[in-house]
Amino acid sequence: MPTRVCYTSDLHGDVQLYEQLGDLLRAQRPNLVLLGGDLVRDVDRNAPVLPQVARMTQEFIHHVASWCAADPQLTVACIAGNHEIVPVRDAFQDHHDRGDFVLLDPGRSWQYAGFAWLGYPCTPPSPHWAKDFERRDMPADPAPAFEGVEWDAVAQDLRPVDLDEYFVRQLVIAAELEQAIPAANPWILVAHGPPHDTNLDHLPHVPYPIGSRAVRRFIEQRQPYLALHGHVHESPQITGSYIDRLGGTLCIQPGQALGRLHAVLFDLDRPGETLRHTVFA
Repeated sequence: MPTRVCYTSDLHGDVQLYEQLGDLLRAQRPNLVLLGGDLVRDVDRNAPVLPQVARMTQEFIHHVASWCAADPQLTVACIAGNHEIVPVRDAFQDHHDRGDFVLLDPGRSWQYAGFAWLGYPCTPPSPHWAKDFERRDMPADPAPAFEGVEWDAVAQDLRPVDLDEYFVRQLVIAAELEQAIPAANPWILVAHGPPHDTNLDHLPHVPYPIGSRAVRRFIEQRQPYLALHGHVHESPQITGSYIDRLGGTLCIQPGQALGRLHAVLFDLDRPGETLRHTVFA
């Protein structure tokens, strides 16, 4: 039997989208549901952060537990995204360690269904205030003009980012991807940010692509079997496509919207031939 995969991203803690995803999983019964980052609500920066993270993590675990109760054979895997903050990623890591779900990470590859899976959460700088999982894309890129906050592990609170100091202190995306654990072929990349200048990285009223040049170069050089992305919710509506190809790699970015789940389903052995979107024909 082929391995059936359901992939979606950018649910942002939206109960309606999570309920629709649960309905989809019960109807289609995939072997694997894969979530591409930005999974919980943004925290209220004016309230204590850690209690919010605990509540949001439990809400996410409730969804995961309900899916697995309905189908004990289901495997759940995910990455963080740029809207997550470090305490959310740490809470996800705790649940990964307990075996509740798989958290993909660039520092380790996960073996599943004959493939090595590698996850990467960071994106180039954006107007969003959370900077924990944002990086400059390439070494020559200047610090961005978008202000924000980062998690202070000592104070256990958010603190304003000094943009010049913060983004210089962090490795750029290109360097982090170069340091990623090499995945044995065949392998699959799950990166929250889409590759630059494809069908997958366009916003309305923005006259240029906003994807990662480093992610594009990584895909072109390493040629994974599949590359799965999120982050740019509106791109499929703007470009008319939720797929693109870089060399031999099929790249997928389902987009997301309020009120109606954007997700894809495909057989892992024949993704191009079996790919189906919940919204687009």
